[in-house]
Amino acid sequence: MAWAGVILGMVAGLCAAVISFAAAGMALWASFLIYAAAGTAVTLLTTALLYWRSEPPGPGPWTDTRRPDAAAA
Repeated sequence: MAWAGVILGMVAGLCAAVISFAAAGMALWASFLIYAAAGTAVTLLTTALLYWRSEPPGPGPWTDTRRPDAAAA
């Protein structure tokens, strides 16, 4: 998950920096800031989405199945 996030973040950051410098005519220092911001955002989003997809469906680990139901008591 983390490797996919890092790779996609680097590619997205590089694309955003090149587009901001070449197409939008931003300064070089602004393009570097956009590279870092876009790369970080895509990395975190990708890692979070892949983690969310890898979780099994159903109730979380906090559910205590050994305790009898309160309505039955």
